[in-house]
This record gives sequence, structure tokens and C-alpha cells, in this order.
Amino acid sequence: MPLSPRRLASTVGIGLVLIMMLAACGNNSGSGTTGAGAKGPQNSLINCPTSTNGTAAAPESGDVTINVSGFASTPAEDALVQKGLNDFMAANPHIKVTWNPIPGDYPTKMRANIASGNVPDVFYVQPPMGQEYTPAGKLLNLSPYMARDNVDPSSFYSALQQTFDCKDGSVFGIPKDWNSLGLIYNKTMFAAAGLQAPTADWTWTDLQNAAQKLTKSTGNAATSVYGIALPSDASRWGAFLYANGGTMLSSDGKKASFNNAAGIAAAQFYTSFHTNKTGVRPADIGAGWDGEAFGKGQVAMTFEGGWMIPFMTSTYPKIDYGIAPLPKSTSTSQSANLVYTNAWGAYAGTKHPDAAWKVIQYMTGATYEKQVLDAGFALPSIKSLSTDPYFTQNPGFGVLLQGAESGHADFYGAADTEVHTDVANALDAIVLKNTPVDQALNDAANKVNTFIQQNEAP
Repeated sequence: MPLSPRRLASTVGIGLVLIMMLAACGNNSGSGTTGAGAKGPQNSLINCPTSTNGTAAAPESGDVTINVSGFASTPAEDALVQKGLNDFMAANPHIKVTWNPIPGDYPTKMRANIASGNVPDVFYVQPPMGQEYTPAGKLLNLSPYMARDNVDPSSFYSALQQTFDCKDGSVFGIPKDWNSLGLIYNKTMFAAAGLQAPTADWTWTDLQNAAQKLTKSTGNAATSVYGIALPSDASRWGAFLYANGGTMLSSDGKKASFNNAAGIAAAQFYTSFHTNKTGVRPADIGAGWDGEAFGKGQVAMTFEGGWMIPFMTSTYPKIDYGIAPLPKSTSTSQSANLVYTNAWGAYAGTKHPDAAWKVIQYMTGATYEKQVLDAGFALPSIKSLSTDPYFTQNPGFGVLLQGAESGHADFYGAADTEVHTDVANALDAIVLKNTPVDQALNDAANKVNTFIQQNEAP
């Protein structure tokens, strides 16, 4: 079962609940066209390659074949990708595209392909892969192509795009789709407890009060009903950290910052549900993940993304549930969210760079992204679709779309794995060992800082 949205949501769009992985802290900075190509936000944590293409290759006159790959997903989602590529070929008859999804451990298999030089022309780039392949010069610089064909990086949500830019704003991947978190709540349980549905004005205090009223303890964790499921997971807690005015890392990515006053207060709130026995970790009640605990009726609320929609439809179709915005920090009166994404990128060594770019341009354009949206698989990364009627017809998706405006990508550069591991361990220490919150976060921050110092490029 999935462990966290970064291992789950955007690895497969919304369509697959059982495959894992994900995404970089973003802002709403603008972008323009400078230098050799269209530039994205210039606050990425990814180092630029020492050598890359500075211009766009000319289109080829003859027929070419482009090999495209990504992680294997559900048959329905793989078919959707194939349809998009078929439509592309119909519009570009001189370019033949072969789609070969990779089953199993996609990052490991792609790393082996990169090492051997046997690399698809176009492939899915997960955020850690971008962190690894961009400075190594393994990805095609898309900025010259975007500038030539008037594709503005600001047409994509910057919290998504930044994950695949290097520090000077050069673009090495374009987000293919994305997801965010919503407050998933059981309508039947709310009605039984005399509670109104959560609103956009809900605060952390409202969440605590609701969890208290929704908890029905029998003295046995296996048979009790809890107000909320909250795993020890940076990919959940991070949303509360940002809402409270905190950040995971300093702006230059060289130091942990989640252990300041804002972080301590956010962790105190997040773990208060466990202290008050109104919230549980999924493992505490024998559930593999939040969605399972929610679907079985063991919790009344949880924080999950759009992947819950097909999961609930297929596995727990009788549960009447809703999706509400994340609550606002009682201290800042602000809410925040996390976003998860993957990108389309091209191999720097492709023999057909212009054709590879054309595939990426189509698969991240409005025509195909609307097909993905209409199929219910994922949120579109292109801003122009934010007013699409689909969101009115499917209000749950509309709530998740709002996460883009307050979203911070759940990816922290070279220290990404370390941050997620150490923050999760800190939250576990608070809940399971009664470690003081400040001590647990300081211990985690020291480990992250040591890792960054030891792995910092000279």
C-alpha cells in the first residue's frame, strides 16, 4: 500500500493507487524569455550542467522514430498516454512514436539505462531524477525550444515547473500533471455527530474540535473510530508547516529550517491529535495507509489527494465522502498545500532533439492535458485549463486545483530523502516516545544539516 503522496500521487497521476513517488518548493515568481531560451523561476535547488545545448535543433525533413517511456501505470492510464501519442502522430505523420512503459522499479531501471546509454528519446522525469540527471548533463535543455515556439514557462504552475529547472531558470522537464492534498471527510459521520461540512474558513482549531466530536472510543484501537488519520509523514505535515509560516529548508537549500518556532508550533498541532487520542497513524489500527483507514470507516477525516477518488469508487463505493480545502493556521490565518508532479523530459543524447521536443510540447499542451483531465486521472499543469467546466462538474477536483495557488512542491533537492526520513522519524519520536517537540525537530535538523554539509558540491 502507498506510504505517502510523494511515493504515490504523481508517480502515476491520479489513476493508480499502488505505485509510488514525488516532487520541489515553489513560489509564484514570474518568468520570461532571457538569454538562449525561455526561463523558469530562478530559485531552484538543482545545479545547472556545465555544458548543455544553447540553441534549438532544426526540424528534420525525413521520417524519424521517437522512443518514449515512463513508469507502467494502470491499463487505463497507459491507454490514455498511447491515445495522446497516436493523436500526435496523426498531426505529425513524419514522426513515428513507440510507447514502451517500464514496469517495476522505474528509477533504478532508468539509472541503468542512463549508465549504458540505452535511453529513450523522451521519458518521464521524476523530481529526484531531475536532481540527478540535470547537473550531469543527461537531459535536453528545453528552454531554447520553448523560446523558439513561444511556450512560456509561466503558463505552467511555478510550484510544479521549478522542480525541473536548474538554478539559472533553464528548463529540463515540463510537468505533465499534478496533484495536491484535500481534507477528505465522511459525510455520514459528520451528520451523525451534528457537524456541518468543513468550509474554506476552517481553522486548525475547527479541525481539532471536529476530531474530538467524531472520535468514538471503545477502549480498543481496532474497534474505535477516530476523528482523523495522520501518519508520521513530511508529505502531510509539510502543508501545516508552510501554513504556519515555516519552511523545510533555507532559501538556498543549505540548512534545515523546519525546527524554528513556526515548525515547532506546527508539529505540536499535528501531534496533538495523537496526544488527545482523537487521531491515529494508519499503522496503529492495522491499516496500510490513510485511504484504507478512511474507507473502512475507522477514521472520519484524512488528508489525501485526487488518487482517493478512483480508489474510493473502486474499493469503497458506498462511503459518502467530500473533499474540503486544508484548514488555516490559527496563528497566521493562512492555509498552504503540497503539490506532487512528474515531468516529460528528453535525453540529451537523442538523435532527434527537435522531434523529441515536439512530443513533449504536445503531451504538455492544452489538447492532451484536457483529455487527461476529462478522464479523471490528474490535474492539468497548464494554467489555461483552470477554468475548464470539468471543475464545476466535479467540485472535489476543483478543491484540489486550489492547491496550486498555495502549493509548495514536496521536494527538497539533494537532501530530499534525508528530509523526509528525518522529519518522519521526528514525528514518530514525538508520538511514540514522548520526545519533546523541539528536541525531536532539532535532532532531525542536525541530521539534515550534517547530510547537506557532507554532500555539498565543492
